[in-house]
Amino acid sequence: MRAALMWTISDLLGYGMLFGWSTHGKLACPYCMENSKAFWLEHSRKTSFFDCHRQFLLLDHPFRRNKNDFIKGRTENRTMPERLSGDEMHSRIHWLPDELFGKPP
Repeated sequence: MRAALMWTISDLLGYGMLFGWSTHGKLACPYCMENSKAFWLEHSRKTSFFDCHRQFLLLDHPFRRNKNDFIKGRTENRTMPERLSGDEMHSRIHWLPDELFGKPP
Protein backbone atom coordinates (compact mmCIF):
# COMPACT_ATOMS: atom_id res chain seq x y z
CA MET A 1 0.00 0.00 0.00
CA ARG A 2 1.24 3.51 -0.79
CA ALA A 3 0.22 6.71 0.93
CA ALA A 4 0.90 10.38 0.35
CA LEU A 5 0.63 13.37 2.64
CA MET A 6 -1.32 15.88 0.56
CA TRP A 7 -1.58 18.76 3.04
CA THR A 8 -1.38 19.46 6.72
CA ILE A 9 -2.27 22.23 9.13
CA SER A 10 0.27 22.26 11.91
CA ASP A 11 2.08 24.53 14.29
CA LEU A 12 5.82 25.02 14.52
CA LEU A 13 6.31 21.76 16.43
CA GLY A 14 4.53 19.98 13.59
CA TYR A 15 7.43 20.92 11.30
CA GLY A 16 9.72 18.94 13.58
CA MET A 17 7.54 15.85 13.56
CA LEU A 18 6.46 15.84 9.90
CA PHE A 19 9.47 17.23 8.07
CA GLY A 20 12.40 16.82 10.43
CA TRP A 21 12.78 20.61 10.84
CA SER A 22 14.74 21.57 13.94
CA THR A 23 12.43 23.56 16.21
CA HIS A 24 15.22 24.42 18.65
CA GLY A 25 17.99 26.95 18.47
CA LYS A 26 18.56 30.10 16.47
CA LEU A 27 17.47 28.64 13.12
CA ALA A 28 14.12 27.31 14.34
CA CYS A 29 11.99 29.83 12.43
CA PRO A 30 11.32 28.39 8.95
CA TYR A 31 10.60 31.86 7.55
CA CYS A 32 13.57 33.82 8.92
CA MET A 33 16.16 31.02 8.70
CA GLU A 34 19.65 32.56 8.81
CA ASN A 35 18.20 36.11 8.98
CA SER A 36 16.81 35.49 12.46
CA LYS A 37 17.50 38.02 15.20
CA ALA A 38 17.09 35.39 17.91
CA PHE A 39 19.49 35.67 20.83
CA TRP A 40 20.78 33.48 23.64
CA LEU A 41 19.59 34.06 27.22
CA GLU A 42 22.63 33.35 29.37
CA HIS A 43 20.95 32.64 32.71
CA SER A 44 18.12 30.45 31.41
CA ARG A 45 20.31 28.92 28.67
CA LYS A 46 17.62 29.21 26.00
CA THR A 47 17.16 30.89 22.65
CA SER A 48 14.76 33.83 22.70
CA PHE A 49 12.77 35.08 19.73
CA PHE A 50 11.55 38.15 21.61
CA ASP A 51 10.97 41.05 19.22
CA CYS A 52 12.16 39.06 16.18
CA HIS A 53 8.91 38.90 14.27
CA ARG A 54 7.70 42.51 14.20
CA GLN A 55 9.11 42.58 10.65
CA PHE A 56 6.10 40.52 9.52
CA LEU A 57 3.63 43.24 10.54
CA LEU A 58 2.32 45.78 8.04
CA LEU A 59 4.66 48.74 7.53
CA ASP A 60 2.17 51.15 9.11
CA HIS A 61 1.34 48.94 12.12
CA PRO A 62 1.69 50.82 15.44
CA PHE A 63 3.79 48.03 17.03
CA ARG A 64 6.57 48.75 14.53
CA ARG A 65 7.01 52.26 15.98
CA ASN A 66 6.51 51.26 19.63
CA LYS A 67 9.78 51.93 21.50
CA ASN A 68 8.58 51.12 25.02
CA ASP A 69 6.98 47.68 24.97
CA PHE A 70 9.57 45.77 22.98
CA ILE A 71 13.35 46.17 22.95
CA LYS A 72 13.78 49.60 24.52
CA GLY A 73 14.40 52.48 22.16
CA ARG A 74 14.25 50.41 18.97
CA THR A 75 11.77 50.55 16.12
CA GLU A 76 11.43 47.94 13.39
CA ASN A 77 12.29 49.14 9.89
CA ARG A 78 13.10 45.84 8.17
CA THR A 79 10.67 44.22 5.79
CA MET A 80 9.90 40.54 6.00
CA PRO A 81 12.30 38.21 4.21
CA GLU A 82 11.30 37.01 0.77
CA ARG A 83 9.94 33.49 0.58
CA LEU A 84 12.17 31.04 -1.20
CA SER A 85 10.94 29.45 -4.41
CA GLY A 86 10.94 25.68 -4.76
CA ASP A 87 14.13 25.79 -6.84
CA GLU A 88 15.92 27.98 -4.29
CA MET A 89 14.91 25.66 -1.46
CA HIS A 90 16.00 22.61 -3.46
CA SER A 91 19.41 24.17 -4.12
CA ARG A 92 19.86 24.54 -0.35
CA ILE A 93 19.00 20.96 0.54
CA HIS A 94 19.88 18.84 -2.52
CA TRP A 95 23.16 17.70 -0.93
CA LEU A 96 21.43 16.23 2.15
CA PRO A 97 21.29 12.42 2.25
CA ASP A 98 17.94 10.70 1.78
CA GLU A 99 16.55 9.62 5.13
CA LEU A 100 13.93 6.96 5.60
CA PHE A 101 11.73 7.62 8.61
CA GLY A 102 9.77 4.95 10.39
CA LYS A 103 10.34 1.21 10.40
CA PRO A 104 12.80 -0.24 7.91
CA PRO A 105 11.12 -2.28 5.13
